[in-house]
Amino acid sequence: MGTDWVPAAVRDHADPTELEHLVRTHAALHTQGTHARNDVDQRLRALLIIDTDEDGAWPSHRVAVIGHNPLFPPEWRQAAWSTLLPDELQAWSARWQHWYDSVMAGRYRHYLHRLRTWEMSQELAQAQAELVTAARATESRTNAWTRRPDFRRARDLVSAPPPPPLIPAPGPPPHTDAEDRETSGQAACEETVARHRAVLERAAREFSRTVPSRFKRNPRWSPGVEELLPDTWLEEFFAWLDPVVRSGRGLYLWF
Repeated sequence: MGTDWVPAAVRDHADPTELEHLVRTHAALHTQGTHARNDVDQRLRALLIIDTDEDGAWPSHRVAVIGHNPLFPPEWRQAAWSTLLPDELQAWSARWQHWYDSVMAGRYRHYLHRLRTWEMSQELAQAQAELVTAARATESRTNAWTRRPDFRRARDLVSAPPPPPLIPAPGPPPHTDAEDRETSGQAACEETVARHRAVLERAAREFSRTVPSRFKRNPRWSPGVEELLPDTWLEEFFAWLDPVVRSGRGLYLWF
């Protein structure tokens, strides 16, 4: 089961202070991985009127459309994993839509390059860990292919690269084009990540060329800034969200 948003209105009798406390506590429980239904969830629901469709089910949309979307700043993704009260949702909806429209129009490129470099450093770490694990899994094998010199060289190549570079987070997202400037060290970080990617791709290619399919690894990367395309799922989400915002409802986090 994933994590969804469900349209919900605030009951007239809801105490604003209690509601705010429950929303923040509920979000913290989700962050901690507490997926079991609990007292906080029940108390929060008691202050909300949750929408249902004709069949009595909750109309919902996956939070991952924002929370796992590399188009958005990391702090915005983290903030998405929460119940959003009506005023908050109105502000976030406008923020998300403006950002998406701006990115698709080619704006905020300096920030997006920092964001992509940071994301790539994390993807490199995961890909390198998976490649090293695959190489180590061959150490106990005694098949004929494990005795070939080209395999031995390829496996040594996997262990040769240094740890992936540690890249700082991109920083606060710009609000205007004037704020979108290249930061000190930005180009150097991009070059460091690009070099490590090339080394890792070579190691993965050579290793995968010499091993059976179960050990092969072919790292796949998220699109670069110049490869960004319209996000159909996100646009569908905006279309789903618009009547929710206009109705004055918020979104209840269901997990």
